[in-house]
Amino acid sequence: MVEKTLLMTFLNEEGTKTSISISAIRDDLTQAEVSAAMDVIVAKNIFQTSGGNIVAKYSAQITERSVTALTVK
Repeated sequence: MVEKTLLMTFLNEEGTKTSISISAIRDDLTQAEVSAAMDVIVAKNIFQTSGGNIVAKYSAQITERSVTALTVK
């Protein structure tokens, strides 16, 4: 089983990076959809960090992790 996670990184008012991670994302998630979601997060001021409000997009990445379940008797 392959697990995918989206990691979105933003800059806050202090200029430091802060990240939001979302697991179990769709396989067909596009760069445009991620960018649009990040724009909404910045525009709506949804989250506040210890360094203040999120003010800009920085980067985004999707990581994949392969998980193999073992049967133990």
